[in-house]
This record gives sequence, C-alpha cells and structure tokens, in this order.
Amino acid sequence: MVKDAYDMFFKNISMQFHDDSLVNALVEDAEELAKYGEKRVALENFLENVLANEVTISKEAVTLAEKAFSDAPNDYDIEIINELKKTDVT
Repeated sequence: MVKDAYDMFFKNISMQFHDDSLVNALVEDAEELAKYGEKRVALENFLENVLANEVTISKEAVTLAEKAFSDAPNDYDIEIINELKKTDVT
C-alpha cells in the first residue's frame, strides 16, 4: 500500500462528499480498519461499497486509489479499479 496515495485518496473523498452521510459512514468504517494496519482491506472494502451503492467518484480519486494499490496490486484490486474506471465521470 502506498501510504501517501492512500491518505490523499481519503482526503479527496472527504472533500468531494463532505455532506454525504453514506460516504462519510463508509470512510469511518475504512478508518477503523486502518487503525489496525489493514489499509489495503479498508480501501478494498470502501471501493466495493462505493460500487455496490452506485456512488460515482471522481477520476482523480480513482487514480489515487490505483496509486495506493500500485506497490503490489493483486487481481482483485485491479478488477475493482477497472470497474471504477467504467463508472467515473469527472
């Protein structure tokens, strides 16, 4: 996990969705996992929930998520990012 990209991703999401209670709850869940050193799982879960709830995130956020996974992406991470790339709009 590339920490700087991970941190920038969640900062970007927090700014983009500061008034969205669903996204804020998803961010809180991710922060809880991250406290226990599970940043990859936190990001994967967050992105899964974004897709499941049909929340569209910015192209910049998708790029940051991809960079966060870039140190050792697994097939599942790549699949999530590719799915997000199909849905991003800005």
